Amino acid sequence: MNELEREKKKGISLWYLMKVAVMRKLIGDRYQTPGFGFAALLFASVAREVMEKLGPEEGEALIKRAVESFGRERGKRIAEKVTGKGKPLSLRNWIIYTDIAASNFPAKVSFPEHDLEAHVDKCSFIQAADAWGLRPYASLYCKYADYAILHGYNPDVRLTLQNRHETGRDYCAFRYRMKQ
Repeated sequence: MNELEREKKKGISLWYLMKVAVMRKLIGDRYQTPGFGFAALLFASVAREVMEKLGPEEGEALIKRAVESFGRERGKRIAEKVTGKGKPLSLRNWIIYTDIAASNFPAKVSFPEHDLEAHVDKCSFIQAADAWGLRPYASLYCKYADYAILHGYNPDVRLTLQNRHETGRDYCAFRYRMKQ
């Protein structure tokens, strides 16, 4: 009798589920989507529905407004956290107190002309969207979010973003400028 037949016939017991702990330890997180990836799947699924219902122009306009509103709120909350600790709204403090784990998008950093430039090739947001064939919809988040987050945090932080969706490269390049 296979597992499904067994569960239907006998139900579930603690003894029966003992294998779960062993198997979870063996496979680790190999079949799990990281939190930022799940956010991508939800966002891209909603964006697809909006685009299909409203059409590309009106759909993207609505998504843009929503992403920018969400981004500004994220930035504002990070700013409140930073100022609540009595710290200035510097780029360094934004990086320290940001609301998302850097492990979602490890970056290779450089400092051209005393700016911070981060190249992100592995991004759990895009990887998850790709797995479901939703990259075009997920890319709408990428197009608008980071500018809005920084605007909500500190409008003096300037960002130039070359994202993979527009450049065709296999990475996104974020360049943050603070120097006057």
